[in-house]
Amino acid sequence: MKKALSTLDISRMLGVAVASVAKWIDENQLNAGKTPGGHRRVQVEDLLIFLKRQNLPIPPELLPECRVLVVDDEESVSGWVADEVKAEFPACEVYQANDGFAAGELVASLKPAAVILDLRMPGLDGYEVCKRIKSRKDAQATVVIAMTGQPSPKAEKRILECGAKVCLSKPLDREMLMKEVALAVKR
Repeated sequence: MKKALSTLDISRMLGVAVASVAKWIDENQLNAGKTPGGHRRVQVEDLLIFLKRQNLPIPPELLPECRVLVVDDEESVSGWVADEVKAEFPACEVYQANDGFAAGELVASLKPAAVILDLRMPGLDGYEVCKRIKSRKDAQATVVIAMTGQPSPKAEKRILECGAKVCLSKPLDREMLMKEVALAVKR
């Protein structure tokens, strides 16, 4: 997304006439600059401020890219977590993997903001997946939110040492999970 938008760009995004956008600018409701040729240009940040002030919806193309990967070998758990994340963060793309190997492939291709990761999975467990995520230069900013049905101080210490930000116990506290996801996707 470009940083400076024309009145035509904004009118198309919002579904309004170009004249309406020009009027907002002329009435100092929407901050804008001018090109040497006299064309108005609005910074994306200024448009976002205007939309929030006017209580208007933010067009999807102005929302930051947001991807979350949920990894759990129990499809009912990964499905529930994915549905909850989608409901709380509708602008986010939410993906699921049901084993550590698939998770690794998806992390490499998607570059998610957050990975919600079960510790106990057959084959490649959550500890190893977390280590591999954190060893990738292009995924070091990915926030790993671990979860386990068998919490213990030893398990929590181990996954934090692997690079996870937090380790949550199952059954998951939805509010706490959403708080951690919010912190991850807003980075």
